[in-house]
Amino acid sequence: MTATFTKIALVGGGGAVGRPILDSLLAGGAATVVVLSRPESTSTFPSHPNLAVERVKYDDVGAVAAILKKSSIEVLVSAVGGGGLEGQTLLADAAKQSGVQVFVPSEFGIPTEGVTEGFAVVKTRVADYSKSIGLPAARVYTGAFADQASWIGSVKEKGKFLVLNPGDKAFSLTSLSDIGGFVAYALTSLPPTKLKDATFRLQGDRLSIIGLANLFHELKSVPVERVNKFPEDIPGVQAKAYLAAQFNVGKGSSSWDHVQNKDLGPGAISNNLWEGHKWQTIREVISSSQ
Repeated sequence: MTATFTKIALVGGGGAVGRPILDSLLAGGAATVVVLSRPESTSTFPSHPNLAVERVKYDDVGAVAAILKKSSIEVLVSAVGGGGLEGQTLLADAAKQSGVQVFVPSEFGIPTEGVTEGFAVVKTRVADYSKSIGLPAARVYTGAFADQASWIGSVKEKGKFLVLNPGDKAFSLTSLSDIGGFVAYALTSLPPTKLKDATFRLQGDRLSIIGLANLFHELKSVPVERVNKFPEDIPGVQAKAYLAAQFNVGKGSSSWDHVQNKDLGPGAISNNLWEGHKWQTIREVISSSQ
């Protein structure tokens, strides 16, 4: 199959989401992959004939644009973490200046389109800004990261899985390797009309918080405790409580639509675009974890 895009730049290529995207791009149909890495970053990258690493400050629009233009980059993918989300508007500016055709902002999580409050607002603002300057954005929703599912219950911090009551609504989880593989596949295989101003909804598996807790108990002998509020001494407790609250009202599903305020159902999930791929279940991910 002829690749849709072959020249792709990646910001945040050393992170939890960025690394599997990078690995999949190098293993797939990308002829040129440019990783933009901050000058002070300690991330290291593999030696590969199709890979170039450029050190640059993400907020230097001119410098970023020059790098993208030099390599005739067609798609810019951002996999930055929470601290870098707001600064993605500058990446969008650089991409627009350099002739990039599609911007993939760092959505990777629960859906954000139509969100008007909470931690996810910054994500939807970035995608909306990209479209406002005439730069098509492709948003990828994944639900929770299956590889980091223990974070949902604060297993590392408390030695048990804390279930924020009621914990009975199903939400989506997708493995990081599946996320990386899908992004690479979509960018190098799907036609441009499927990528520009597109929304992809991924779901490797689907279950409730209490269902996830019971899996950790079964597979890893982790005790389970129901709580009405997370302990304040847990790092990142506000973000954790926000996400758990979203899960508890059904908004943690990749198929949730905030604009229509409803779950769009299985037909909205984009998994079948990756033909022939077997998506990992949460049981498989937990079983293979240390």
